[in-house]
Amino acid sequence: MEHTKNLEDVEVQRFSAFERFIHWLVAISFLYLFFSGLGIYSPKFSWLLTVLGGKEFSAWLHPIAGIVYSVGVFLMFLKWAKDFILDADDIKWLKGVKHYIKGEEEKLPEAGKYNAGQKLFGWIVFIGSAVFLISGLVMWFPNSFSITLVRWAILLHEIAFIVVGAGFIVHVYMGTIGVPGSLSSMITGKVSALWAASHHPKWFKQIIGRREP
Repeated sequence: MEHTKNLEDVEVQRFSAFERFIHWLVAISFLYLFFSGLGIYSPKFSWLLTVLGGKEFSAWLHPIAGIVYSVGVFLMFLKWAKDFILDADDIKWLKGVKHYIKGEEEKLPEAGKYNAGQKLFGWIVFIGSAVFLISGLVMWFPNSFSITLVRWAILLHEIAFIVVGAGFIVHVYMGTIGVPGSLSSMITGKVSALWAASHHPKWFKQIIGRREP
């Protein structure tokens, strides 16, 4: 009990200021793209455009926000791609993901700084965002491309929206209700040692090892 209390009192650095900046740059721009995209795509959600500045303004800002988002994701890729490479333990983790959903993380291979689910979502964002960018540019300048290519761009843009959007919703849930403490780490950059040891034990052992003389 005393050992657990001590771990609660100790904080460890999880994210740098730069990492937090690019995370929120991507998150905020994606939220705007998500809601404005819904309003542009479906008449049922056109009321969102009123909240976001009107139809014409949203149609103008949407592709610009897309460029901001793409720059943020590119910075994420440079920063995190090497950390998101899946290894043998990650494959085992994904096969036993039901234990993670049930809160039985002790039955899974120990997670490093990022578990297999986070790594997988990272690759969904990287690949999906590349599709967003390429298809979005075609849709932004439709007169520069054939009608067939524009139609394919619209279809791919919608598919990417569904896949990345679904992953984003899961990510938000796990970062708030699913795993309490995750959201605050992206605000302050720090987590308790107990949180680190409970959810990312392999990473916790690594950073503790670096601290030892």
